[in-house]
Amino acid sequence: MFNLQLAWDRPAKINSQSEHILRVRIVPSGVSTQTLPLQLAVALDTSASMQGEKWERAKAACQELVAQLRPGDRLSLSGFADWVTPVVQNLQHNQGELQAVLDTLVAEGVTRTDLALNWIKSALPPSSKARVGIIITDGHPTTDSGEILEDISPLVEQAETMAAEGITLCTVGLGDAGDFNSPLLIGLSDRSAGAFIYADNPTLLATQLQDRLQALQTIAVEDVTIKLDLAAFVKLKSCCQFRPDYLPLAETATGEIFLRNLRADISTDVLLALEVSAQKPGQLSGSYTIAQIQLQTSEFSLTASAALQFTSSYREAQQINLEVDRDRLVWDINRFSTELAYVNDPLQTGELLSHIQAAALKSGQIAIAAEVTQQLDDLYKTGKLTAHQATGLLRATRQYNS
Repeated sequence: MFNLQLAWDRPAKINSQSEHILRVRIVPSGVSTQTLPLQLAVALDTSASMQGEKWERAKAACQELVAQLRPGDRLSLSGFADWVTPVVQNLQHNQGELQAVLDTLVAEGVTRTDLALNWIKSALPPSSKARVGIIITDGHPTTDSGEILEDISPLVEQAETMAAEGITLCTVGLGDAGDFNSPLLIGLSDRSAGAFIYADNPTLLATQLQDRLQALQTIAVEDVTIKLDLAAFVKLKSCCQFRPDYLPLAETATGEIFLRNLRADISTDVLLALEVSAQKPGQLSGSYTIAQIQLQTSEFSLTASAALQFTSSYREAQQINLEVDRDRLVWDINRFSTELAYVNDPLQTGELLSHIQAAALKSGQIAIAAEVTQQLDDLYKTGKLTAHQATGLLRATRQYNS
């Protein structure tokens, strides 16, 4: 069903401590890889700020999602504001039914994101597979008294709990990012192995959601764990899922990295940053196995050995695998652009933009470099970036992993 392919960024010099990138590529075998039926729960913000074009476009986008369902897929939908209004449960391909109930909703009240998360959990039964929640919102989360929620950590923790129970969250920020909480929506999706969509142009929302649903409909395997058995002189520094979507990852236990799912239509790449300690000068040059990679699912297990080339030659140690090195640079771009959404200090913002610019130029991402150059110029002139600029840059950088 799948196989493992490993690649290093470069050889290691024997007498030097160094960091190396190991790319773990999980490749579907083709037509034999079957996809899972999808259980989808969509929570649509029905607060007062949604009135107008955003409201009409969001309702139309939900109708388009129903039209895209396959046999076996199910969709539940609710509106949320001061309260949750369930609209449909386990709907199949029946667009007319959804149209009738959507027309009964009214955009009023405030944005209770916590209620939306609670409803998504209740609407996605543990017995089903490929459980995905989608939150579509244009505003900041509020308390039960209607005040903007300052501490978003409980909501992110709620998303982490849902992820541990097998629920993936995708979040949609609708309209200008200055009107909603980008760090919250990014945190909810990243912590639950989902995706963040910035729909600043409401007319494109339907297309963006259709693209995401199409990707979700290719899920073949859930609850995947990568187990690492590293040599004593090797340490895992950081890791991420790089393709098909960028997601920051971390060890869930020593030597274990949890992936939400694998797709049937495209390879999944995981990048591991490994610190390799200096070896004894007397060690012979050659290829040494320094890690065992095991991919575990409830259905199958795969194992591969990661052998790194050690050399005493400086010239040989500089023989770069350009493909993996480019992935490393784009990882840096994604890492810094994600951090950018969380900072307000102009000095930190400038440093992050400069790092993104340098990595973009080295990796050949000219459009990203040009956008960052403009943002640096704006930062020097005004002393800050707008939320739209920071969130738009994150959207752009996450599209460069292919």
